[in-house]
Amino acid sequence: MYACPTCNASSITFFRKWLSYPALPAYCAVCGSYSHAHRSSGGLGLVVVALGITASGFLASGLQQLWPLLFGTITAITFYISHWHRTQLEVLAPELVSRASLKFLPQKGVFPL
Repeated sequence: MYACPTCNASSITFFRKWLSYPALPAYCAVCGSYSHAHRSSGGLGLVVVALGITASGFLASGLQQLWPLLFGTITAITFYISHWHRTQLEVLAPELVSRASLKFLPQKGVFPL
């Protein structure tokens, strides 16, 4: 569980933090505030993971061994999870949440009345 940036209560799970963005923020059940983790930090981690797995795949192919690919994949996934663990949650104002949700809903096939 991760601490809410408003009240510091441990009320946000890893998956809520990982999936959070302005249109679908993490919600704190203790204080009722919304927060999200920046997507730019997740994109950087994903690029590093993709490059690491690709490099370990080339090494495994060159050596004709499976262990470099397994080691590279495990290391990359560990890096990605630790990267998201270190990413800080930021508070979102309720107005921004509702405005982002209205932009997000038509993309999902749900149109507000």
